[in-house]
Amino acid sequence: MSRASHRYAIDAGDTLLAPVHASNDEGGGWLMSYLDMLTLLITLFVLLLALTGNDDSAAEEALAFPVLGVPTLQASAWSPTFYVPPRSDKRYVPPRDTTFYTPPPMPPRPPRMIMVNPAPAEALVENAKAAVREPAGVRRLPNTLKPFIDGVVVTQSAQGLNFRIENHLLFSSSQADLTDEGRAVLRQLLDSLRAFDGEITIEGHTDSRPIATDRFPSNWELSTARATAVLRFLVGEGLDSEALRAVGYADTRPLQSNDSAEGRAANRRVELVLHEPEPSDAP
Repeated sequence: MSRASHRYAIDAGDTLLAPVHASNDEGGGWLMSYLDMLTLLITLFVLLLALTGNDDSAAEEALAFPVLGVPTLQASAWSPTFYVPPRSDKRYVPPRDTTFYTPPPMPPRPPRMIMVNPAPAEALVENAKAAVREPAGVRRLPNTLKPFIDGVVVTQSAQGLNFRIENHLLFSSSQADLTDEGRAVLRQLLDSLRAFDGEITIEGHTDSRPIATDRFPSNWELSTARATAVLRFLVGEGLDSEALRAVGYADTRPLQSNDSAEGRAANRRVELVLHEPEPSDAP
C-alpha cells in the first residue's frame, strides 16, 4: 500500500484504526488499537491487586459482605389447579385441658358481733309491759266490779281504766239532774272508785243535735252540767274531791255516727276515767 495522502478504507471485521494523515516525515506514526488499551488497563488492575494482596484482613472483610447480583425472573407454566379442603359438618374442636385448679379451703369467718345498747331494748320491754299491765289502782278493785252492770262498759285505754255509762241510765232527755236509777248505778261503782288511788276524770258527752234552752244554750253547757252532777254525787258519797274533776266535751268526741238513732244514743254518755298514779322516783 502506498503512502499516498488518503484514509485507509475500513471494512467490516478489520481492526479499528485511527486515521493517519500523510506527513513529510519519513519516521512514520504510532497506531493504537482498542485491544491494546484494554490490555494496559487489565495490567494496571493486576498490579494494584498484587500490591494490596498482603492485607488479609481487608480481604476477609470484603468477602464477608454478600455480593448483590441482578435479580432474575424465572418463568414457569401456570397451572389452574386449586386446593379445596374437604367439607365436614362437624367442626373441629381442639381438645381441652380438663385439669382444674382447686383453691385451698378458706378458713371460716368468725361470726360478726353486733353491739346492741341494752337501754333501748329494756325501755321497749318496759313500755310493752306498761301497755298490757293492769293499773296498780285497778288491781286493788274489789270483785264487785266483775259482775258487769247493764249499760256500763269497762275498757282499758292509754289513760287508764274507763267506766262508760249510757246516758239514759243517769239522766232524762235534755236534763242534767240524776235520776233515781242513775244514783243506784253510781252506788254500785262506789266501792271500786274508793279503792282507786289515782285521779278520776268525769267526762260528759252529747250527740250532735243542737239544744237551745234558758239553762243550756248549747251542748257544751249540757255536757258540763251532767259531768258536774255526777261529781257532786260522788263527793256527797265520801270520795275525795281533790281526786275528782269534771269536763264537758259536748259532741266533739263521738263514738259512732250521729246519722242514726243508735249512733246518737251511743254518743250520749258519761265516762269515768281512772288515771293511774304517776310512779314515784323514790326506791
